[in-house]
Amino acid sequence: MGIQVDMRVAELLCSRLCHDLVGPVGSVNHGIELLEEGVGSLIGEATQMIGQSADQAANRLEFFRVAFGLSGGGAGQMSMAEGRKLAEGFIKQDVQLHWPAVDGLPWGDGEKRVPKDVIKVILNLVMLGLDCLPRNGRLTLSQAILPEGLGVALVVEGPRAQIKDEIQKAISPGANCDSLNARTVQPYFMAKLAEDLGMDFEIFSPEADCVQLAVIIPLEI
Repeated sequence: MGIQVDMRVAELLCSRLCHDLVGPVGSVNHGIELLEEGVGSLIGEATQMIGQSADQAANRLEFFRVAFGLSGGGAGQMSMAEGRKLAEGFIKQDVQLHWPAVDGLPWGDGEKRVPKDVIKVILNLVMLGLDCLPRNGRLTLSQAILPEGLGVALVVEGPRAQIKDEIQKAISPGANCDSLNARTVQPYFMAKLAEDLGMDFEIFSPEADCVQLAVIIPLEI
């Protein structure tokens, strides 16, 4: 079917993407400016800045392409290992991601034909988890086979980790896209994605400084 969204949602998603890309792209420009100044002592620093920032921008673009793009492009498939690599490239330096490979899953690391919708859901889960983490912390992602399908759980731990009120409103069934902004459009998208794919999705805070997100992905997706 595909997700049907309001034009405002598309515009806000573009704003979110631009916000997350402006930092590394700006650093590339700054590095180029340092090179143009021709100061010998700054050349090494500028080259390193350009390389790191260009890699960061490329990683984020590839992450967004899968997380928000059409999954039917090409074969519409990729591996779970590729999805993990995308998540690792997107994670901030002060956040740790623990996503171990698990044997015996229908979409394990050895399976190269994982539907991109599965990866899309997990990447959006990771992105939403990061938005619940205002400072440094840790994301732990686990997977298990359940009677209903593949269960994916993400535990977010860190100082002041919490479900913001605006996120809770954005994922609620009655959420109005007119009230969204660039910070809340991704949680709204995640909820709509889960609804469109017939998935059970929940987010809750079992204790202070901890948020848990979970989704059950049907195996016939």
